[in-house]
Amino acid sequence: MKKFFALQIGMLALLAGAYQVRAASVASLADWCVNVNGNTPAADCNGAAGGSTPTGPAASNISLFDTTAEPGVNTLGTVTVTLAASSSPQSVSLFADYDIDYATYGSFDDYATVGGSAPAHLTYEIADPNTSNIFADFIGGNALPNTNPQTKQAQCCDVSFAVTDSDLVVPTGFTGTLKFLVSANAPAGGFYIEQSNVTTGDSIYLTVGSLSLTATGGGGPTGAPEPSTFSLGLGLMGLAFVLSRRRKA
Repeated sequence: MKKFFALQIGMLALLAGAYQVRAASVASLADWCVNVNGNTPAADCNGAAGGSTPTGPAASNISLFDTTAEPGVNTLGTVTVTLAASSSPQSVSLFADYDIDYATYGSFDDYATVGGSAPAHLTYEIADPNTSNIFADFIGGNALPNTNPQTKQAQCCDVSFAVTDSDLVVPTGFTGTLKFLVSANAPAGGFYIEQSNVTTGDSIYLTVGSLSLTATGGGGPTGAPEPSTFSLGLGLMGLAFVLSRRRKA
């Protein structure tokens, strides 16, 4: 009985060890770039595809995004883009070329899956960065074709993805914030792109947050009264109450 119990403990420890290996980060980043309103700032682009000429000022916060290039192991993270107020709709795009389990299987053992439904303002493209126009489409900053030929059935592929969020409206008096999250954790719902290794099944996931608006100049959110207005309203309510009491007396 003791031997059987010890064997069970040993098997559990072995399974736990295997799980920990699978749970470790397995992504290696070859190329990445951010496009804001048609510009690909040098600080937000690593010269992806070898032919890009980054232009424009930096508009992103990549401090939480691991840009470690191959053959290193990447810990993924968040790209945060800040948009100033504009009378015209704005657009933000992210391009990334990851290789899953690159050290063992190289760049051509991946496939991609699209989950959920993309809202009308969000478009994507998944393709082989070596043989397609995906990077040129991304540089254009326009709507992408919502195509994915790099499915599991192909079992052959170098996968890269691009996502564009357009019609981003930031009104006067506000700044806008948009976040792209690349994670090893599957999202609970919503639209996402999953890139996986055919052999191991290891995966990473891209999700795009909603545009967040923050008031500038100390103002409150839209529809929230200023403190002075709120105080004046309380004063008028108090005066009306006193007058009402006097009429009844």
